[in-house]
Amino acid sequence: MLFKRFRRKPTEEPLTSPPAPEHEDARWMPEPDGPDSEGMITLPGTGWTGEWWREMPVRVPWRVDVSEFLSRRPLPYLWPDDPEYRAHVDGGEHPEQLLHISWTDVFLHHPDDSVVIQCLRDAFTGDNVGNLTSVADLLGHTCAPEVKQEAAKAVWRLSDEGVHRVFNVLLSRGFFPSDYAALCVHEALGHLRAMCPPERAGTLASELGGPDQD
Repeated sequence: MLFKRFRRKPTEEPLTSPPAPEHEDARWMPEPDGPDSEGMITLPGTGWTGEWWREMPVRVPWRVDVSEFLSRRPLPYLWPDDPEYRAHVDGGEHPEQLLHISWTDVFLHHPDDSVVIQCLRDAFTGDNVGNLTSVADLLGHTCAPEVKQEAAKAVWRLSDEGVHRVFNVLLSRGFFPSDYAALCVHEALGHLRAMCPPERAGTLASELGGPDQD
């Protein structure tokens, strides 16, 4: 069964006005039959798994302790039946690090908010540069307020450069405009202001003060 949290629009699509936000329950409510007999669900992977290999569906546990899962050694492959993918991972300089970042991204796309919140609290650190776009997506798309709050907290665990990258995505300051609705961005900025530690106030002011200076 396919579950989808969100996906970024392919850059070749023409930009259109964002659709009216759907009710949160309507967007993420599992289909009646739930996970399969092994307690697994399938995420489509469209628009985000290409960061780690190819845009392919990925099977994930429906119920999962994120910290326990990510502490496993070795971590499982995302696509264990794909020999090219396994060779790609094993041939890298840091295969376990790649798998850790990849699975973190998977859990940030999980349809169960409690799994996403676990991931943001326990797995997303200031070193998770590879997951920044997914955190920006949680802030910029329609999500439960508690997810956005946790995502905002996670942003402030990043370095100034990491914070800068998230704001670039959120405020469409990159080469390709983001597809976030204006209201969602407004809410995201509110959460980022509310969760900003006093010692990072200067960073926040800098990010909100003008265009990208890269």
